[in-house]
Amino acid sequence: KVPRPPNAFILYRQKHHPDLKKANPHLHNNEISVILGRQWQNESETVKESWKAKAMEVKTEHLARHPGYHYQPR
Repeated sequence: KVPRPPNAFILYRQKHHPDLKKANPHLHNNEISVILGRQWQNESETVKESWKAKAMEVKTEHLARHPGYHYQPR
């Protein structure tokens, strides 16, 4: 099964998770996700738009690799 392409927040989380985990090794992944979710909500629209553009690039590449792909919920 082909996984969905990541959205802007998922890409943002993938980028920032390792640094936050390294700085706070005692935190569990769900706690890190909450922190990153709050950070994301407080980011400027400019920052969010740049991540949305990256997500669109990834989606375009995904569609090129999987031309017949269509998301189907379980």
